[in-house]
Amino acid sequence: MNQSVTHRQIVLLVLLLSITGTLIQPHAQAIFYAEQHAYLSYVPVVLVMLVSMWMISRVQRRFPNQDLFEALVERFPLLGRLAGVMYILFFFFVFARDIRLIGDYVSITLLETTPISIVVLSLMIMAVFIVRGGLGSLIGMAELYVTLFLLNSVIVPFMLIQQVNMDNLMPYFHVDPAGVGKGSWYIFSFYGEMIALPFVVKGSDFRFKPVFWGMIISGLLMILIMVETITSIGVPIASRLVYPSYELARQLQISDFLDRFDLALAAATLPTMITKIAFDLYFVCWGLKRMIPNVSGKVMTGPVALVGFVCAFWFFRNAIQLYRFTREWTWIAIVFEVMFPLVLFLFLRPRKKKAQESKDSMKDVEKGRKDSHGGELQPS
Repeated sequence: MNQSVTHRQIVLLVLLLSITGTLIQPHAQAIFYAEQHAYLSYVPVVLVMLVSMWMISRVQRRFPNQDLFEALVERFPLLGRLAGVMYILFFFFVFARDIRLIGDYVSITLLETTPISIVVLSLMIMAVFIVRGGLGSLIGMAELYVTLFLLNSVIVPFMLIQQVNMDNLMPYFHVDPAGVGKGSWYIFSFYGEMIALPFVVKGSDFRFKPVFWGMIISGLLMILIMVETITSIGVPIASRLVYPSYELARQLQISDFLDRFDLALAAATLPTMITKIAFDLYFVCWGLKRMIPNVSGKVMTGPVALVGFVCAFWFFRNAIQLYRFTREWTWIAIVFEVMFPLVLFLFLRPRKKKAQESKDSMKDVEKGRKDSHGGELQPS
């Protein structure tokens, strides 16, 4: 049974899925192509995903008591299961990529002498225990740590005032559209992973308004971080870094006696990254449960996580290979984040006649309730 999710929690989940992976890797690639106007790369990405999520929200209106996995299987028993399995494989690959990506990030920033396999295994074990608690555990961690991340993001600009050089944004109005488009290409696959939400949230809880606000907040926040990176580090250096967000944190200086504040900032954002890994694993296990009703999603968390651990090192031999794969990965991500929502919208959207009939029936029910209530209050 799907757990109820409030609009505020939807906003936080959108932030979790759109920010975590995007913050770590593709900023350097976007800056390399779009240079000082790399922050504009988020504009087309947000617009495309707004349309995609609007189409999915329209589809979900037709199935208020079901998530998208259930709706696909019930409406198209064969093709629906095929589409569900494809999404499961897609997010299983995302899960393997994320644990390797975040494992490399933690190994470089926090645990330099610890073997990468031990770091990834530790992250995976924590994710397994979170997933075993169900969607409620994921939502609880998102409410705590995504809020903490937002608070850090608001405070950091005030700490970077001394390092900011606005000349790094010049020329201000000489925009290269081709470069901005290439930057959007690298960002899109990470930012669009919010497409997973309607598959685990029932239709009555999944509404476009909180998704819209979540995307607007995440887009503005990532534009702010991109501008901070360019103005503090500069285009030539930031475009050649593997993790520009970490280098941005290293620029923070509180006082002469407080050094390596970046470690505290990285440790504060690490739980958010672990929550993102846990969501990927939850999506895969939840999808398997929907495709195979007799399978227990809780029991599957351990085996799926172990397979993901093996695939993380099998698919990517090192961080450089993972870094370069983003260009090709976007071709695959477009299919699941844009093309499939369009197909689902065309075949599963509520038709106007049926929608109007349902609205009329709801009005009749409400009117009958009011009449009966009013009749009881009238004196005999």
